[in-house]
Amino acid sequence: MDSSSQNPKPMTPERKAFLRKWVVLFSALESLVETGIKLGAALLTGSVGLMADVIHSAVDVVGSLLVWVGVRIAPNKYRSFPYGFYKIENLLALAIGLAILFGAFEIFKIFLAGKSPLPSNVPIGVAAVLLGMALDFFWGRFEARVGREINSPGIEASGTHTLSDVFSSLVVLVGLLGSLFGYNLDRWAALIVSLMITRMGLIIIWDNVRVLLDIAVEPERLASYRKIIERQPGVLDVHAVRGRNSGSFRFVDAEVVVSAFEIDAAEAIAQQIEQALKEEDSAIDSAFIHYRHELPRQIKLYVPTDASGTIISDCFGKASHFSRILYDRQTQQVLQREVQQNPFNDEEEHRGIRLASHLIDQGADSVCCREDLENKGPGLMLHRFGIDLRRTEEPQLDRVLEDYLESTKSMFQPRR
Repeated sequence: MDSSSQNPKPMTPERKAFLRKWVVLFSALESLVETGIKLGAALLTGSVGLMADVIHSAVDVVGSLLVWVGVRIAPNKYRSFPYGFYKIENLLALAIGLAILFGAFEIFKIFLAGKSPLPSNVPIGVAAVLLGMALDFFWGRFEARVGREINSPGIEASGTHTLSDVFSSLVVLVGLLGSLFGYNLDRWAALIVSLMITRMGLIIIWDNVRVLLDIAVEPERLASYRKIIERQPGVLDVHAVRGRNSGSFRFVDAEVVVSAFEIDAAEAIAQQIEQALKEEDSAIDSAFIHYRHELPRQIKLYVPTDASGTIISDCFGKASHFSRILYDRQTQQVLQREVQQNPFNDEEEHRGIRLASHLIDQGADSVCCREDLENKGPGLMLHRFGIDLRRTEEPQLDRVLEDYLESTKSMFQPRR
C-alpha cells in the first residue's frame, strides 16, 4: 500500500486559508441554486412538503453566508481583541442553529394549516427533489470533511447540516410519490421535515454553546500534549497541562519544571516546548509555558578530552573522546566518571553540531570545554536546549572538575 495514503502531508496554512475562503462561498452558491430549483418545482406542483423544503434550503443560504463572514473575520487581531475573533465562528454557527429552528417553526405552521390538495405535475417535483438530494449528499460530505481538516466549527456545522438535508428531502420525495397513488402524505412530510431539522438545529446550538463557555480540550489531546512536553530535552517534570477551545483554535497552558543553570536557558527550553506543541497541532494559537528551573539531583557533565580522560581537548568537535561525569548534588559526590569515544571526530563536516546533538540526546546537563562556542553552531544548539555551557583555559580535567563542582554547590541547594 502506498505510504503516502496512510500518512498524508499536513495541510499548509495557505491551503487552509484558501479552503476557508472558497468552500463557504461555493456552499452558499449550491444552496442558492438548490433553493431556486425547488421553489420553481413547488410553485408548479403546489406541494406543501416541497415548499417546506424550499424554506429549509433558504435557511441554508443564510447560514452559509454567515459562516463565510465568520471565517473571514476570525483570524484578525486588533488592539482591543489581541487574541483574535476566534469565537465569531461559534457565534455565527449558533446563529445558523437559531435560523434552522426558525425554518422548522415556519414549516410546522404549514402542517398546522390543515389539509392540502394533492400535488400536480409530480414528475417535475420528483426530479427537483432527486437533483437536490444529489447536490446535498456530495457537497455536504465534502464540506464537513474540509471543516474537520481545517478545524472550522462553522464550516463543519454547515456541511453536517447540508448532509442532513438528504434525509428531509427523502421524506418529501416519499410524500410526492405517495400522491401518485392517491395518498395525501404531503402535509405529514412537512411535519417530519420540521422535526428533523429541529433536532439538527438543537445539536448545532448545543455544540457551539459549549465552546463559547470555554469547553476544555479533549483529555486524549491533552495527554498527547503532555507526552510531547515530556520528550523535550531539559524537562524534569510536567505538573499540569490545560487547554481550551476558542473557535477553530486552541490555547494551551502547561506548568513544567526544567533543568537549567540560568533563567535564559530555562526560557529557551520553554520556547522549544511551545514550538514543539505548535508543530504537532497547527490549531494551537498560543502555548503558555509556566516554568520553574532547577537542577536534577544528579548532574551529567560532559567534557571533550583525550583518550585518557585527563587532558581537555582544544577543539570541541575534533576531540577524540569526551569524559562523562555523574555528580550527585545531595551527597556532593562524583558517582561515575567514564571516557567515551567521540563518534564524529573523523567526520569532515559538522562535527561540532553532530556532537552537540549527540550530547543532547544523552541527556547532558552541562558541557565544559576550552573552545569558545558562544556564537557557534554547537554552542547555540546546546543553549537552545537549556544546557549549561562553560569555557575554561585550564587543560587539566581534575582541576577544572574541582572548580566546577565547587561553583555548582554555591549556585544550587540540593532538592530534598
